[in-house]
Amino acid sequence: MFTTQNSHRLPSELEVMPFILRLMEFIGLWGPPGQIVRFLAAFGWGTMIILFPKAVLGIGSDRFDAIAKGIAEFIFEGSLFVATAIFASKRIAFERLIDGLKEIFQRATNGPHSNDCYDLLLRQNLSINKFVKGYTIYCCFGPFVFCVPSLAASHFRYWTHSGNQSEPLIFELPMEQEFYGLQIRTNFLHYHIFVLLSLFAYFVCAYFLLVKVSVHFIMIQYSSSTYRLVALRIRKMTESKEVTQSELVDIVELHRLAYRCSTLVEQICHLPLALEFLTCILFWCLTTFYVSNNIDFNLVNVMVLFWLSLLETFGYSYLGSKLTEQADEVGAAIYDLPWFEHSVELQRYYRLMLQRVQRPTGITGAKFFVVQLATFGSVVQMSYSYYLVLKEALTMI
Repeated sequence: MFTTQNSHRLPSELEVMPFILRLMEFIGLWGPPGQIVRFLAAFGWGTMIILFPKAVLGIGSDRFDAIAKGIAEFIFEGSLFVATAIFASKRIAFERLIDGLKEIFQRATNGPHSNDCYDLLLRQNLSINKFVKGYTIYCCFGPFVFCVPSLAASHFRYWTHSGNQSEPLIFELPMEQEFYGLQIRTNFLHYHIFVLLSLFAYFVCAYFLLVKVSVHFIMIQYSSSTYRLVALRIRKMTESKEVTQSELVDIVELHRLAYRCSTLVEQICHLPLALEFLTCILFWCLTTFYVSNNIDFNLVNVMVLFWLSLLETFGYSYLGSKLTEQADEVGAAIYDLPWFEHSVELQRYYRLMLQRVQRPTGITGAKFFVVQLATFGSVVQMSYSYYLVLKEALTMI
């Protein structure tokens, strides 16, 4: 359990993900529990506009490239909504994690070598703020980028189409799907009703994606930073002339809290990350097939989703490797200590930390695989292999 220290309040520049918590509060994932109805309303809207029509009413096309695109879109949106729902169900664990991070930051900035710890946390928060702001801008413009190319192409066809032409007028859809009996591919009014309703649903998806990716990235990054703080305190302790028991006890407690935080991060992230890595294999395979066979307006939509998925998967892999490295760095810092020169009482505390660092620390996907850069490389290779198999199978039909 974590106990927040009220005697030392964190300065505003060291607060734990304040902007993201405000975004979560707006959608109902933070703040008063009753606000969860906002999340349920947004979740229901996205489901009824995007997921349900695709799953029940179908894609609405007999071309395999359009079917591949529609399935890829369903995989991307479906994994996003399921992962967000899983995260919403981890509310208690997330609150405990926030309390734990606050306590670690308070201890680190209110003890020995507090200036060094303050500088480390400040640089980290500045980097996080830059990433969040950039990703927010990307997600804000994403729905427009997703809709504008198909809308512009459809209007161009409509206003340049002659009524006596033998070929029927077909509108470009942002996503391949049917929509509750409306003739969204051939009827001008139905098409615009669909695009307008879909635009709001795409904003819901963008908001969910912003919260999901930012929260998971920041949680893993913060967990890595807690181990960096522990390693920093240990190395600074070796520079002092005398190691005191009180300082060592504080470091041991800081290490315990860091390990507890990484355990909570694993508890929150392991199912969404497993879903992301498993679905991205199929998603990348299908999008690669579509891109290799089509160069049209829909390519913009496909690439928007592809780069989002690629960034997310690589980010998890990079941060997972970084977390493991930082946790191992604590063990290296302990081994570098002249522990053999210290008393038996101090060696007992060293032994406690060494026992803890021997436990594997990192992020897994549903306990089946470790999320690290090597995993990302394996996923890329597997996706490309499946694409080659799919392409070869279709050429034989």
